[in-house]
Amino acid sequence: MIRLPSYEQVRSDPVLYAHANRVLHLETNPGNARALVQAHGEGTTARDVWINPPPIPLTTAEMDHVFDLPYARSPHPRYADENGSHDGATKIPAWEMIRFSVNIMRGCFGGCTFCSITEHEGRIIQSRSEESILKEVEAIRDSVSGFTSTISDLGGPTANMYRLGCKSPEIESACRKPSCVYPGICPNLGTNHDPLIKIYRRARALKGIKKILIGSGLRYDLAVQSPEYVKELVQHHVGG
Repeated sequence: MIRLPSYEQVRSDPVLYAHANRVLHLETNPGNARALVQAHGEGTTARDVWINPPPIPLTTAEMDHVFDLPYARSPHPRYADENGSHDGATKIPAWEMIRFSVNIMRGCFGGCTFCSITEHEGRIIQSRSEESILKEVEAIRDSVSGFTSTISDLGGPTANMYRLGCKSPEIESACRKPSCVYPGICPNLGTNHDPLIKIYRRARALKGIKKILIGSGLRYDLAVQSPEYVKELVQHHVGG
């Protein structure tokens, strides 16, 4: 394990705060990450906070199992009005933003220091299968009230990292680079967007679906590695 500067030290010293944050970013690979320990308090009330290493990423089958559970696809009834509606005074802006969106993957290998996606979703991309994604698009079409034939987002933390990752499992499990795309794209990173293009086209071809939008953030440095993807995006989608 690695002992970080104590909470009291980090709170009062910007340099130690930056150091602790840097260590946290370097310990995000589940293949080699170590536990982190930080002291809190002093004297008889002192205690250590233990931060476990990141979990092993979910397989595609495990991702499908999680997303195929029978979700209600609506806010909790306690937030609705007397008619069970979430309009007017009971409208929830955060719900409206994701109401007709589909999450196709988890994680991000961008390593941006201003972002916490890596900390809570992992640096290794975990992708759903095509069939699981298409099934959710159909579920939204058939069961979510107010649907107007437009999927507002078919993406994730970074929309075009679907099925992207290291070409070598051995290199991936040993790597300690905080980012796979900075200062340049790692030569060991696969950047083929063909699986994502296929998902877009299959989803758009479903009965009752008129338009698929991309509302998630895009990594343009990755997108230009697949010219066909850029062409597909310009012709049929709106980039976030």
